[in-house]
Amino acid sequence: MNLNKRSRIRGAFIGAAYGDAFGMPSEMWTPEKIREKYGYIDHFLPGNEENEISKGFLAGEVTDDTINMVFVTEMLAETNGEVRPEVFIRKLRKWAQEQKKSKTVIGPSTAAAFALLDQGVPMEVTGKKGVTNGGAMKILPLGLLYGEKEAEKLAEEVQKLCMPTHNTSCAIAAACAVAAAAGKAAAGETDLKKIMDHAVEGAKAGEKRGYMVCGPSVSRRIETAVKIAGQKKAPAEILKDLYELIGTGLASAESIPAALGLVVLSQGNPVLCAKYSANIGGDTDTIGAMACGICGAYMGDRSFEEEEVRLLEKVNAINFDYLTDLLLPLQSA
Repeated sequence: MNLNKRSRIRGAFIGAAYGDAFGMPSEMWTPEKIREKYGYIDHFLPGNEENEISKGFLAGEVTDDTINMVFVTEMLAETNGEVRPEVFIRKLRKWAQEQKKSKTVIGPSTAAAFALLDQGVPMEVTGKKGVTNGGAMKILPLGLLYGEKEAEKLAEEVQKLCMPTHNTSCAIAAACAVAAAAGKAAAGETDLKKIMDHAVEGAKAGEKRGYMVCGPSVSRRIETAVKIAGQKKAPAEILKDLYELIGTGLASAESIPAALGLVVLSQGNPVLCAKYSANIGGDTDTIGAMACGICGAYMGDRSFEEEEVRLLEKVNAINFDYLTDLLLPLQSA
C-alpha cells in the first residue's frame, strides 16, 4: 500500500468516528439482543429507543469516544505536541457541562474523576481507580504522534494523558497498546503481526506504570485475542469466541484486546471492522472507535466511501481535514 502520511492520519480520524458511530446503536447490548433488534448491523443507524445510552442519537452520530479524540488533538496542537492533561481535562469538562447527551455516554472512571476534581483532589490522585477503557478510547492522536517510539518513551507520554482519569496499570497498558498499534500503522507498517507485536510491547511497558491494580495481564490477553482472531473459523464463530473468552465490556483487559483481535479478523479493513465491532456486543462504540482508528491508519482515507465521510462530518459538525491539519505538522516538530 503506497499511502502518504496524510492519508493514514486522516484515515485514522475517519476510522475512529466511523467505528464509533457504527457501534453507537448497539452499545452495551448482548449479541443476542443485537440480532433480535437488527439482525445484522451493516450501515449507520440511529440510536435505539430501547437503549438507555444511545436513544436520541442520529444515524452517523458519534459518542464521547470521538469527542475525546478531538480534544486530545486540539490539546496537542495548542501545546506543540506536549501532553498537558490539564488542557485536555478543561476541554472535556466544558463539553460535559454544556452537552446534555454527555450524561449518558461519559464512562464511570471519568465521572468519578470529575467528582474528585470538584472536591479539590489533586489530578495526580483522581485517576487511581480508573480501570475502564476511557484512557485507550481517546489515545489515537497521541499514538499517531508518538506511537512508533520505543515502548517506554511512549508509555511515559500515555501515562501523562491518562493521569487525571485512568492512572492505573491496566488502563495505561491498554492505552499504550492502542497508541502503539496506531502509530505503527500510521508509519506505514504493512505486516499486521508486527503491528500487534508493537501493541503488546506497548502494553507491557504500560503495565509497569500508574497505580497497580489486580487483574489479568492486558498484554497477554492481547496475545490471546490475536490468536483467537487468527483461527481458521467463520467470522461469526470468532466473534463469539472473542465475546465469550476475552470479553467486550468496559474493562481495559476486555475491550482493548477484543478491539485488537477485530483488527486482525478484518485484516485491517476499517469498514469490515466497523461491522464486526457493532455486532460483537458489549462496548461496541468504543471497540469500534479504537479498532477502526487503527484500521484507518493502516489502510488510509480512501478505504471509506466519500458519501459516508460527508455524513459523519455533517451530523457531527466535524472536519477530518481540520483534525489532520492540526496533527500533521507535529509529526516533524
